[in-house]
Amino acid sequence: MNPSEISADSLLTSHQAGSLIQVNPSSINKWVKEGRIPAFRTPGGHRRIRAGDLVAFLNTHNMPVPRTLSPASRQRLLIVDDDAKQLASLDRVLKPYASRIDVALCNNGIEALVKVGSFRPHMIVLDVYMPHLDGLEVCRKLRANAETQGIDVIMATAQLTNDLEKKALEAGARRVMSKPVHVDVILSDLGIQTPVSAAS
Repeated sequence: MNPSEISADSLLTSHQAGSLIQVNPSSINKWVKEGRIPAFRTPGGHRRIRAGDLVAFLNTHNMPVPRTLSPASRQRLLIVDDDAKQLASLDRVLKPYASRIDVALCNNGIEALVKVGSFRPHMIVLDVYMPHLDGLEVCRKLRANAETQGIDVIMATAQLTNDLEKKALEAGARRVMSKPVHVDVILSDLGIQTPVSAAS
């Protein structure tokens, strides 16, 4: 299986699972028989394991998750916006994906920087215009810190201009979006496949 095609719902054989985490397939079969990794049988009698269940097993036992399995991991998303309605709306729309995404909410840039340290998000959706510390400055601070410079940042604003987009990208944003934020883009960037209708 091509690593780029792996998602939480990808079905793996014992050999594929063993290869991905570098253990003998017999160990995978043993863990399945012990009930430590969920698995099921195909109509043809072949055992299959969901990639997401394999990742959950690794996390439960404090075993490293290979980079090739990262798309099957639970993703941590931090949403930062001083608009309470925007926060509530995004939180509500993302609820159906609770099995795949841990969502944290902040209403200002200062709190966001503190939250990043404890929550360690894979991605941040960051409002540009906020009081005290705006999104551009938050993004610059994230990029200036070795521990946070790898976090994907999507910046969002209701007042998008070419000049603002340029400044956001220069500050280190991965992309800049107009509000309302398109949830399908967030899900896609997190490596989560979803029906088009689910993002509406």
